[in-house]
Amino acid sequence: MMTTPSSPKPDWNHVIHLGPLIVDSRHAHNSYLFRYNNLNILFDLPPVQILDLLLISIRKEMEISEITHLVIQSMTMSSINVIIELIDEGFKGEIITNEYFSRQIRNAGLPVSIHTIEAMNFKLMDRNEMILKFVPMVFLPYPEMFMSYAPSLFALFSSTLFSSFYNQQISPSLDHLQKSMFAYHKYMMPSSLYIQPPLRKINVLDVRQAYPLMGYLISKQIFPAIYAYEKALDFYNNYQVFTYSESGEKVVNYKEIINHMLNQLQKSVSRIEILNAFIGTPFSLQSDPIMLKNSTLEDYKMWHGFFEHVFIQRGIAWIAMLEPLVNRYHEQYGIELPTVYRSRFIEMSLHSDQLSKSNQDLEKQIAELNAEIEETKDSIMRCPITRLYNEDFFRELLKKDLEHHSTPDYTMGFILVQLDQLNDINTRYGKETGNEAIRNMAYQLQHIDHQGALFFKENGPGIYIYKEKTTAKQLEILAVKARSAINESHLFIEDVTASVSVVSFNEIDGKQEINEQIRDIFTLLHKRINIAKKKGANLIIDQQFELPKSSEGVILLIDEDEVNLNMLNRIFKRVGFDVRMAKGVDIAKQILNEEQVDIIISEINLSKMDGFSFKQMLNESRDYSEIPFIMVSHNKTLENIKRGNTHHVNLILEKPIVPEELIGHVQRFREWKKRL
Repeated sequence: MMTTPSSPKPDWNHVIHLGPLIVDSRHAHNSYLFRYNNLNILFDLPPVQILDLLLISIRKEMEISEITHLVIQSMTMSSINVIIELIDEGFKGEIITNEYFSRQIRNAGLPVSIHTIEAMNFKLMDRNEMILKFVPMVFLPYPEMFMSYAPSLFALFSSTLFSSFYNQQISPSLDHLQKSMFAYHKYMMPSSLYIQPPLRKINVLDVRQAYPLMGYLISKQIFPAIYAYEKALDFYNNYQVFTYSESGEKVVNYKEIINHMLNQLQKSVSRIEILNAFIGTPFSLQSDPIMLKNSTLEDYKMWHGFFEHVFIQRGIAWIAMLEPLVNRYHEQYGIELPTVYRSRFIEMSLHSDQLSKSNQDLEKQIAELNAEIEETKDSIMRCPITRLYNEDFFRELLKKDLEHHSTPDYTMGFILVQLDQLNDINTRYGKETGNEAIRNMAYQLQHIDHQGALFFKENGPGIYIYKEKTTAKQLEILAVKARSAINESHLFIEDVTASVSVVSFNEIDGKQEINEQIRDIFTLLHKRINIAKKKGANLIIDQQFELPKSSEGVILLIDEDEVNLNMLNRIFKRVGFDVRMAKGVDIAKQILNEEQVDIIISEINLSKMDGFSFKQMLNESRDYSEIPFIMVSHNKTLENIKRGNTHHVNLILEKPIVPEELIGHVQRFREWKKRL
């Protein structure tokens, strides 16, 4: 059982930075003293060669014997020696660490009290108050590491997460800090996938500043930008492309390359869809992060078999997503192209062989024809500026999709996006800058949350977005996201806006020939983009002619009291929110399945399932767990507050509601979500 000193001392609640302690030209270690009431908690041990620097920093604040707790979030080879030195210097407090590290300390036979975060239920309590919450994470280079969250300061002792390389700059720019963090993370781990699980865990905490193990501190002012940057990191180290057998023979590491392919798919396809695509196949996948655990196929058979299965299960769309990465491995490492990427040219190759056998005089022409095919095949299909598949390829893909289109619950969706200021940019800065603007537009659109949409370059200045299965509401949301991605981007040489046209396949006469259907789709897209241009900048034109320019967001209200529903509906519509009302959880589920919701406001007392049970159900879903959740009730009791904390409810308000108070909370949640 943990003990804490009981002698009265002045109240303390702050963090003392013990560092940076310079290890070498790239590494600076940080330790921290967290002083809370009568507790003096030391975080993160340095390598033994700089322990003297740590001891000097501590003694400027207190004696070593005054440290009540030592939290070891990660261990190195010299950590045991550091602990021995601290004990020799007078440390008599308690060590808090995980089960894995505690075994190593106990095996050293040190005279010290050790408590594991598992046994403490991942919390450090003092007088029934939570001092620290411990957050496990799977992270390299050390196994079973964890972070610590101090709710009183909204502070995260983040271990290697948010760590960076250090180059003596006391106050680096945000750009320099981000680059230093990227270099550190890429050096320390094989893939950005390892960052995502701990980020998802801390997303439910109200973190406002971070104290990392290495490099620079993350202040309140820059934490939102740093969190968003970490969340968007995308890298995969290719140093595991080859391995070596016991005899020293170089062997292609197909398993790791396939893991990179899975990582690439996750940029455009949901995790569940990828996992479902490989159920019952020779490929067994780990779910989080998605990785290939094992396969009944080996070596090159596994390599070719992977792409054959992808093509059979998901067709040309997934193959198209992976093609640039496959080509990179082929060109940089000489990895053989999978069969599916060569099959489109088999028919022409056979034709070439027949001509060669029947008439030797045509051999030179055949060789020239084959060379021309190899030289032009990529340029025919792709835009040289954006590297997206072009409109001609898009039309060919549509022919195949329309032949098999038979999903009455869904429709095909088509969006065309064009920059309003492109002609002005070309005139003022030149054609090359204009091309760069188109390239930036393509980049921004591909990085929105598009849930499997495909992107193609128009035979003109725009970008097409195509969703094979969608609804009218989902298509509208995607169009607004596309416009916002351009409007809010800082990549362009000047501020720009986007005009957008939207077409649903439901508008097209499906009884026509396929070529006529395709013609009507593109004709309608171009007619609507022309209307948008004529009416002014920054418009979305669809079947309803024009979508609203902006909305504060979508609020889902859940209450069985119709009077309360109508009252809240009027309150939020007055300040620009779109409101969806549900008189029970069944209707609420249906609304969540059909459209994106930004904030949920729910009564606690519901008949079929109370508000807490409904929130618990949402917590189990990746799609809904991060939606801000506000509860309202006439019974804001201590018990309900505790249950709300357990279920990660963001706020509980007591009825009768004060409209201005509720509006203020909702607007702050919206601003917080935008920063993520």
